[in-house]
Amino acid sequence: MLHYSFLHSSLPTLNSSSSPMHTLQARLLPFLIVLAVLVVPPSQAQNRDTDELGGALSSIGQQYADNYTQPITDALGANLNAGLFRTAEVGGEGIVPVIDLYVGVAGMGALTSGSQTAFRLDQDQISTDDGRTLTITYPDEDLPTVFGEETSPGQAIISDNDPLTPNETVDLPPGLLNTSIAPLAVPQIGAGTVLGTDAQVRFLPETSVSDYGSVSLFGLSVRHSLSQYIPLSPVNLAVQGTWQSLSLSGSDDSINSGEIVDASGWALNAQVSKSVPVAPITFYGGLQYEQFGVNVGYTFQTSAGTSTVSFEQDASNNVRALAGVSVTLAVIQLNVDYALASNNTVSAGVGITL
Repeated sequence: MLHYSFLHSSLPTLNSSSSPMHTLQARLLPFLIVLAVLVVPPSQAQNRDTDELGGALSSIGQQYADNYTQPITDALGANLNAGLFRTAEVGGEGIVPVIDLYVGVAGMGALTSGSQTAFRLDQDQISTDDGRTLTITYPDEDLPTVFGEETSPGQAIISDNDPLTPNETVDLPPGLLNTSIAPLAVPQIGAGTVLGTDAQVRFLPETSVSDYGSVSLFGLSVRHSLSQYIPLSPVNLAVQGTWQSLSLSGSDDSINSGEIVDASGWALNAQVSKSVPVAPITFYGGLQYEQFGVNVGYTFQTSAGTSTVSFEQDASNNVRALAGVSVTLAVIQLNVDYALASNNTVSAGVGITL
């Protein structure tokens, strides 16, 4: 159904005993949701439904929702496919012989300077469950995307072909975020090696966040060393494949209380890295091919009628080139990199290597 997710400031509160990784994850989670989902601020939604997301979706036509949310799909795909590696060395990073373990958090930010901020749309048409066709007429002006103007463009008029049925007006959502970078953070755990192969897991259990509903994330990466086949190779070489899935469900009291967001994507990359002999520093880079898709499904419901709406979107990123540096201090590993793509991203990570 509806498919994506980013983060806001109203995250779940953790007590002081929470670990740094869990605290960071919790503080970024709402932005992940707001950025990846079609919502309006509470002041816009409270007159329609106690659930902001469900209230916003219930009166938005498919073409409007498609244009409005495309920049979020682009940013989410760029972020989720970032921060997948910190070196091309497979094995030998940790202090425990034979087995390497990495536990950390990756923080990514998609740059929004090239994202669409406005679009034009005259009308939508919605087929209701009882067989009628509703027409939604929008204002004759620029309509904001989620990264557009943070004021509502006004009201849309909903009408059908029955002259006895009065028209209905609904408020249109404003832009949600006036930001130059759309951030995301995910916890990740890596382990290896077996025959020059290691694996990395990203996992977020289903977590309820305020009125937006619940979100969950799972990702799996498998990496294999190529430099092990090249005697005396001056650099480390590896290839990696990744698959990730993210879903969002509405609140129980919402019109859209089921799964409304379902996003997934995959990436294939080639990695290279070189460590500095006299310092705990590693320079790394890579080329990556990727795809990320979002499925959207929600219930349109006004006094004029009810309809089930669904559509799909693909993120703009397909190929990226990245370069970065990592520093290992005892068991602490820090890294940062920058990627060139349709949506450029910056990524940073901190973790423990054992």
